[in-house]
Amino acid sequence: MIPSQRLALLQRSRAIPAGGASASTPPMSGGDLAPLLPALLFYVQPPAMTTTQLPDGETLTYTLVEGNDSTFATTVSTTVLGVQTGAGGVGAAAATFASPAKLAGGRYIGLKITASASANAAGVSITLAIAAT
Repeated sequence: MIPSQRLALLQRSRAIPAGGASASTPPMSGGDLAPLLPALLFYVQPPAMTTTQLPDGETLTYTLVEGNDSTFATTVSTTVLGVQTGAGGVGAAAATFASPAKLAGGRYIGLKITASASANAAGVSITLAIAAT
C-alpha cells in the first residue's frame, strides 16, 4: 500500500453536535501513526455555515485530542486546530485549519468538535484528515 492510501485509511469523520455540546470522532491508533511522524499535518476543512447554522458570535471549535483510551476520557494533549465564528450576519466562511503533529505519546488520536450554545450545524459532517509534509 502506498503512503497516500495508508493516510486515507486514517481519516475519521463526525457530525457537528447540537448547540452547547461536543462530540469526538472515532479514534485513530497513535501506533499506526508513529512511523510517519514527524512528517504529518492534521487538518479539517469545515464548509461555509449559514446564519441559521452559525449566528453572529456563535462558534464551532475544532480540537485535536490525544488520549490513552478510545473514548478520550483520559486526555494526554489537546491542540486547537481552529475556531469558526459566525459574524456580520452572514454565517461563517469555509475554512481550512491545520497543525503539525505534536503528539505526546497517547495511544489514540481524534477530533473533538465543540459547538457554542446557539450554534445549529448539527448533521454537518467534518473529517479529520492527515497529510504528509
